[in-house]
Amino acid sequence: MKKLTDNTGLGKVILLCNVVVLVLFIISMLFLMKFDKTNSAVIQERNHYNKLYEDYAMAQHPLRQDSAEVAYYQYKLDTLQQKTATNKDEKKALSESIENTKQTLADKQKAQEEHLKSLAELETQYMPAQQNWDNLNEANNAAKKKFWVIACLTIVAFLAKTLLFAFWGSKNNKNLRAIAPWMNSGMKPWMSYVAWFVPIYNLVKPLSFFKEIWEETDYALENVDVVVRNENKVDNSSLYMAIWWGFLLCSVWVMNFILYSTFFREGAFYTKANHATMVVVAIVIMVVCMLFETMLILGYNKKNKMLLDNESKF
Repeated sequence: MKKLTDNTGLGKVILLCNVVVLVLFIISMLFLMKFDKTNSAVIQERNHYNKLYEDYAMAQHPLRQDSAEVAYYQYKLDTLQQKTATNKDEKKALSESIENTKQTLADKQKAQEEHLKSLAELETQYMPAQQNWDNLNEANNAAKKKFWVIACLTIVAFLAKTLLFAFWGSKNNKNLRAIAPWMNSGMKPWMSYVAWFVPIYNLVKPLSFFKEIWEETDYALENVDVVVRNENKVDNSSLYMAIWWGFLLCSVWVMNFILYSTFFREGAFYTKANHATMVVVAIVIMVVCMLFETMLILGYNKKNKMLLDNESKF
């Protein structure tokens, strides 16, 4: 008697993981929307803040020169006033130098006051703008951090679920190889892991691996008359698998597009569509994918149960 394993419990665990992934995915989309809102505010404010910052910085530059020039002419005036003329001509020249220096010092002090006044006026605009800019960036960084925490949890949950799916597929493949000698020429159990985790290869192989298990299980059950072969029966399993796989690939593409548009392009994401619409589309795609995957897992669990109930016939 062949030894078959009951993999239905593992299939149910995968369904539970799907619920966790879906909930985390929806939460991550909501946090991403919040981040996009703060990110949009930062981007809209950036040009205004940069202009004020440049004007404020430029207004500070003359003050350094003003201070140096005022200090220089004040020192020069003090030095001249301490000098003593020895004759009438020297006294006249010294007096003229003192008057010229006083006038120059007064001009420099006036220019300094004007620059200080101009800086004060700019400061009344710049300081609130700087405070607003700091607040926007603080809110943006907080929203970004929250999103990435949920996003990382979603990715970890999705990878764990994928690993379980690969393990479930591997065990179902082993069951078939135990009762169907022709499966020795088919895909090996370890191919279930390769199918899911090897880049490029994982674009098509998980579907073909699952499809082979499904079809060969049907053939094995029909071969021992557990299931009556009916040529006229409409079998939509291949269509359901294609829809499931298509929506799964689409969900991955949509998420990559969203993340790229959010973090690697200037401006808010979803540049050609309403933000809420794109979130709804992403969630609907994921929900449809999960629904079809649930239907397929439950469908194969029934086949697994039939194999176990009729193990003695193989």
